[in-house]
Amino acid sequence: MSKVLCFPDGFLLLWDLYCSSNSGRLRFGVRAFKEGEAPAAPAPIAAAPKPDVDHIKLVQEQLASKSRVTIALVAPAVRVAIGEDLGLPAGVAATGKLVTALRLLGFDYVFDVLAGADITIMEEGTELLHRIRDGGVLPMFTSCCPGWIEFVEKCDPDLIPHLSTAKSPHMMEGALIKEYFSQKIGKSDSELSLVSIMPCVRKQGEADRIHFQTKTGAREVDHVLTTKDIANMIKERGIDFESLPESEFDPFMGIGTGAGAIFGTTGGVMEAALRTVVEVAGGEKMEKPVYEAVRGLDGVREATVTIPANPDGPLHNTEPVDVHVAVANGLGNAKKIVKKVEDGTANYHFVEVMACPGGCIGGGGQPRSKDKEILQKRQSALYGVDERKTLRRSHENPIVREIYGEYLGEPCSEKAHELLHTHYVECGPGKFDITAPPPEAPACDIDLEGEECLTSENELCEMSSSSAESSDEDALRN
Repeated sequence: MSKVLCFPDGFLLLWDLYCSSNSGRLRFGVRAFKEGEAPAAPAPIAAAPKPDVDHIKLVQEQLASKSRVTIALVAPAVRVAIGEDLGLPAGVAATGKLVTALRLLGFDYVFDVLAGADITIMEEGTELLHRIRDGGVLPMFTSCCPGWIEFVEKCDPDLIPHLSTAKSPHMMEGALIKEYFSQKIGKSDSELSLVSIMPCVRKQGEADRIHFQTKTGAREVDHVLTTKDIANMIKERGIDFESLPESEFDPFMGIGTGAGAIFGTTGGVMEAALRTVVEVAGGEKMEKPVYEAVRGLDGVREATVTIPANPDGPLHNTEPVDVHVAVANGLGNAKKIVKKVEDGTANYHFVEVMACPGGCIGGGGQPRSKDKEILQKRQSALYGVDERKTLRRSHENPIVREIYGEYLGEPCSEKAHELLHTHYVECGPGKFDITAPPPEAPACDIDLEGEECLTSENELCEMSSSSAESSDEDALRN
């Protein structure tokens, strides 16, 4: 349900009451736009979040009817967890079997979000270099975790200028598929149905953001299903997952690098970015593209990397440049880093934040486990995918090079900004002085198996202030 208040000075206030996951959680959001910042036209019904949408049912109906071209997008963390619900041991990357299963379910195309992650690194890494070179707002914080973005917009909006404007990998991929791939196959964007398979219950809310739509008003990503949702669909169809042969992703978004794979774990986005930023800016290729300092499951990790002197590079630096980075595993640990930034006791250039324990591998849409080492096993599986890849740097991906060469031009170009970047809005509780208060979110009595059920704006902020010392494994199992 959405309501819009229009004020005489051109200020728009949009209220949304919607369900952000298939488990039925109701969420309340406020978005504010000043004149010139709002979308050029009201969002069509297709782009508006709806509380009664059963995305699983809609996807099943579309797969059965073939009314639209159905495209599955598979996130990195899904491949190392879905097997746990389908008879495989923990820590197995079941990528090829999952691709086969998705085709058996009826998807016309199956694409890898690793490719979208590689494009994200090209955009986010270039944005970071521009900020360092041009004296932009630092530190820059990552923007691919919707839980983190929701926290900043609602609870600490002063951080908004610090957020990277890059969309998350599946939203970048969705925009490119609807805008670019649709032309390649002779279809309109409305004839495509994109289904992101994610480890995160908040990704549906991200896809529902009112400005994530094409020029014609089609959603960039139509549906988001979780790892558990897809595992259940596979079981309901009677597919013997363990015995399935392995298949490859479809070509358009079928090649991903090792850098894209490690996006699924805490520290992975940072390491992927450093592999590209240091080599592109420094002009030298590393013999081994590994940054151990940002790996692991500790709450906060810090590191300093050096970009070699390169007067002809994007920084035009005649001397080496030290880049200070940090990784926060969970919102509680993010608060620690934010406090250091606000106190002036940290000189970070780049900070990665993931709201869930362990990053996406510990997302609320992943299979539940009583295994105390489940995060380590999933994390090790992703690093194994990385190590087995011939290409381990995002800027080496031939698909990425082709898309920039044929369509986008270069990272952070005008076209890239139009399709691959976004904006954020300040929407904290009590921010706006209006006569009619927003509707209250109803009380929630749904068992979310450990996921926080946020029934008010303040609960999100309070959640981040809870002790960050609790075990990541306990947070995943509870």
